[in-house]
Amino acid sequence: MKKQYYAEIDETLYETELTNGLQLFIIPKAGFQKTYVTLTTKYGSLHTNFVPVNGSEFIHTPEGVAHFLEHKMFEKESGDMFNVFSEQGASVNAFTSYDRTSYLFTAVDHVEENIRLLLQMVQQPYFSAESVQKEIGIIAEEIKMYQEQPNYRLYYQTLQGMYHQHPVRQDIAGTVTSISEITADTLYECYHSFYRPENMVMFVVGNVAPDSIAEFIAEHQFAEGREQYQPMIAAIDEPAAVRDKEVSTPTDVTRPKMMLGIKSECHKLKKPLIQTEFEMMFVLELLLGEQTDFYHELLKDGLIDDSFGYSFVLEPTFSHMLIAGTTNQPDELKARIAGRLTHATFDEAAFRRLVKQTTGEYIASFNSLEYIANQFTRYYFNGAILFDIIHVLERINLETAVSTFRQAVDPDNMTDSRLMPRD
Repeated sequence: MKKQYYAEIDETLYETELTNGLQLFIIPKAGFQKTYVTLTTKYGSLHTNFVPVNGSEFIHTPEGVAHFLEHKMFEKESGDMFNVFSEQGASVNAFTSYDRTSYLFTAVDHVEENIRLLLQMVQQPYFSAESVQKEIGIIAEEIKMYQEQPNYRLYYQTLQGMYHQHPVRQDIAGTVTSISEITADTLYECYHSFYRPENMVMFVVGNVAPDSIAEFIAEHQFAEGREQYQPMIAAIDEPAAVRDKEVSTPTDVTRPKMMLGIKSECHKLKKPLIQTEFEMMFVLELLLGEQTDFYHELLKDGLIDDSFGYSFVLEPTFSHMLIAGTTNQPDELKARIAGRLTHATFDEAAFRRLVKQTTGEYIASFNSLEYIANQFTRYYFNGAILFDIIHVLERINLETAVSTFRQAVDPDNMTDSRLMPRD
């Protein structure tokens, strides 16, 4: 088992690849009571067009299958796995994102037994026609509930205004129509194509002995000798320009809600995604952060309130900036933000303070086992090791960060998305 010590943060990472292709990472944390374990497959909501295992042609699956499959993995012929984990003193959960589905548990004791349960749950799918139909009804109600929330509606209205055909336009859970097309056969086909050890990562962090826990996992893992297969996923052809410059919907809100979505080309830059992500985050903070004079001017002029916020999303196949808030003067706020993005100047000292603050917060986050486990897998799938971020932060400077921002962001390539009061 490979062992790597990171002196800057006093952490040791153990890594091994099991004979069936599963990547296993372990971080021992002496003195911690809890152990946190994740088992993640590189399969998310974007993976709707692929060549299935034993297939030769691309197929299209309904939007929402990855999320639907996550739900169904907890249901077995013998009963609900939530109850089984609870009997062993573990808290179990799962989530689906654009590019991965992760199953996880936290436990104080019976760690090995809970690992065995987690592996068993993920290795032994059980889908019946009756249970799939029942789940369609449950998830459909979930989707309808979210669609009634103004912030949810504004978010997806913005994405659908920005993107022509990229699957990020659709909710991770799919639509009521798309999930109605899911069958047990659909789930089995997607499971056997993506839930393969060579397409998965397991991560263990807590008060564990790396050698013995790795040996236990190897004994209870997927069957040996399976044919190595990497899913072939269709490339996404998405134009650089936004689909709609403006989109507005009258709805039951008391004040206008606005979201500005700027489509970016950051995911195409010839540099590590992690570095690009930090550079964009720092520039946005210098432009729009609560510590800036610009933010306080907007506040003083009554253009924003505490609902104002911004984010930058960077994934291997798409990237964009979102700026949102509730305002009585959406036109004025949009003009001020566009001007800020185009003509702002930057202070070197403020930039260095921001990098230093982020580095401190990053180091402090290693007291959270949940943060380590979830972020480690995300960064790993994007070609980076979480503990290398210290060196990434050391390399970043204001000049390259502003250059990245200017290359990737064109304020003219913007979708102005609004929810307006009906009157």
